[in-house]
Amino acid sequence: MRPLPRLMTGAVLIAVAALCLTGCIRRMATITSDPPGAKCWINGVYRGETPVEIPYNWNWFYDIRLQKPGYEELTARERFYAAPQHVMPLDLAAEMAPVKSRESQWRHYVLIPKREL
Repeated sequence: MRPLPRLMTGAVLIAVAALCLTGCIRRMATITSDPPGAKCWINGVYRGETPVEIPYNWNWFYDIRLQKPGYEELTARERFYAAPQHVMPLDLAAEMAPVKSRESQWRHYVLIPKREL
């Protein structure tokens, strides 16, 4: 009768491991501008023209730069804050849950037209 408890223990461990590998937190930031179509850099890396959606890893500070011909260059330092269910130690449960959790950030900027001299 000893092999049966070992088999059950192994099955339980495999089930727990499979459950732990299924979930994750998807962090996405959407940057928009008025007018749209501005070139967007985040932390010095070109990410495309607005509107742009990018994945990010950390809820922290990000340097955003927008450029569009005929408009002043815009720079901003933004902080992305975590949702309450994604703050430590609750984020561990969100990572281990069998469903995917999404965390979205959205920033909108209005570009100022350049003045004619």
